[in-house]
Amino acid sequence: MFESLKLLHMACAGLTILFFVGRGIILLRDHGFVGKLWVRRTAQGIDSLLFISGVMLAWLSSQSPWQDEWLGAKIAALLLYILFGMVAFHWGETTIVRFSAWLMAVLTFVMIVLMAMAHSPWPF
Repeated sequence: MFESLKLLHMACAGLTILFFVGRGIILLRDHGFVGKLWVRRTAQGIDSLLFISGVMLAWLSSQSPWQDEWLGAKIAALLLYILFGMVAFHWGETTIVRFSAWLMAVLTFVMIVLMAMAHSPWPF
């Protein structure tokens, strides 16, 4: 069960970043696209499944963000990723601000993946 859940979590992570990157590219041409109901619901569904599978993995492996530094750092980076995403898709008032926030979110996501792979808060 653990391996299947881990595979689901990794698949959702891949879908999340693909959808995020795609929305960012389209955002540069059509700002209204990211506000469409089906786009928001798809992103929310993928992200929810990613989050739920992550919580279940941590629970099944008896890991805690308070005891495992890499997991705490990963959650902190996740909050930063969400903040950058909100600026990119909702709060950014200019194209340069939206693009910069989008790029920072993508880089933050890469850092999250590296932390997960290394099981270290400093994966570099």
